[in-house]
Amino acid sequence: MKTLWIFLDKMQDKMKMLAAICLMGMCLMTCADVFLRATFNHPIFGTEEIVSICAILAIAFSLPYSHKKDVHIGVEILVRLLSKRAQSIIKVVTQTFSFIIMVIITWRMFLYAGTMANSGELSMNLQLPMYYFVYILFVCFLVFSVMILKDIIQFFTGVEEEL
Repeated sequence: MKTLWIFLDKMQDKMKMLAAICLMGMCLMTCADVFLRATFNHPIFGTEEIVSICAILAIAFSLPYSHKKDVHIGVEILVRLLSKRAQSIIKVVTQTFSFIIMVIITWRMFLYAGTMANSGELSMNLQLPMYYFVYILFVCFLVFSVMILKDIIQFFTGVEEEL
């Protein structure tokens, strides 16, 4: 099991780097488009599409890292007033529901990518095959789901493996 957690930790580190690259690409693409539009009155064709794809990928690649660092938005104003035991129960219940929802989303994302591949759906301007990006989202959600499962397993076993 520890080997799987080490592999997932390394994978989420690489995904974090890919998210940063997507953010940098969004910035560079937008700046280049604005510069070319202002100086030569000629924008880059498909900038909105590329920036949108990069934004989606940046969010998806950063999900496992944000879960690991526990920086998701949470409503803790009332939960902090409860006992540590109650806080732990609330945490494991929300993680269990999160895991179930993410597994369903992951499964449906995989099926949706297959449907898009079979239909040959392309992006509007650049005619990029969109199913590749949906498969990337599937992998990101899969890693995210397994990381949630890791936290649930650690809660019930009482083992906190720090990698």
